[in-house]
Amino acid sequence: MDPKGRHVLVTGAAMGIGRALASRFAERGANLVLVDLSAQEAALSEFAARLAARHGTRTLKCLCDLTEDDGPERVYQSVAAAGIEVSILVNNAGVCWYGRFGDMPPERLESVILLNCMAYAKMCRLFLPPMIARDEGGVLNVSSVSAFQPVPMLALYAATKAFTQSLTEAVRLELPPRSKVVVATLNPPFTRTHLIEDAGVPSDYVPVKMSLMDADKVASLGVDAFLGGRPRYVPGVFNKVLYLSLVRITPRRVMDLLLRVLTKRLSEIFPKNAAALLSGGEGAKGQGTRAK
Repeated sequence: MDPKGRHVLVTGAAMGIGRALASRFAERGANLVLVDLSAQEAALSEFAARLAARHGTRTLKCLCDLTEDDGPERVYQSVAAAGIEVSILVNNAGVCWYGRFGDMPPERLESVILLNCMAYAKMCRLFLPPMIARDEGGVLNVSSVSAFQPVPMLALYAATKAFTQSLTEAVRLELPPRSKVVVATLNPPFTRTHLIEDAGVPSDYVPVKMSLMDADKVASLGVDAFLGGRPRYVPGVFNKVLYLSLVRITPRRVMDLLLRVLTKRLSEIFPKNAAALLSGGEGAKGQGTRAK
């Protein structure tokens, strides 16, 4: 699939993985539809101007809260009104929350499900049928390695990524035989973005220490894999072995035991001084974000 001269729609495009993915597509000659919250208008405008100067990218900005009942529909209508045919949909916007599930604020629970599940499903339902009719284009759903197993302290987030993974794989199997449409997931590990900081994920959380990657690297590898037709892509050899192999072959009782240990903070496993030495400090403790 060659995105040159075509339109790529990216949700959560103002920062993090979304911004990095949009940049990679722009480098390949794509024009963009950038979707994010109204609060990100200045960031989107600056980003669009930079892409236009560097790559001659034409950009449509859509300011919308995808958790609202008609949010995805309003994005679709804005794109249609502009006469734009979206060739590639990148569902990336997401929200996270770190902590015990029983302590999760009800409003946060609702926003995680609405953005990570309902918005993904609606956007796919709106933009995929025209691609199938044209027999070209694709959908890239940004999932996570957390889709492959439960993750204590990130219970709902991991569950929403499992939803995304299952939905994507099922929709791909529903495509007509020999279809040229690509429906795929990008499954990054913990990535240096505003998401994990604002979600309150501590810097000494063991999964972060095990597999933290840079957003630009994730995006570069992810776009290459998607345009190459890969239906699922986990960046990094270590992550591929861990999440696509060991997780699948390890007996469930053993995996449950490992998860109890490996989803803790270093400060909960080691003495305080040793944990501080290993972790290099605490992470920010916010309450979530809507852009990966």
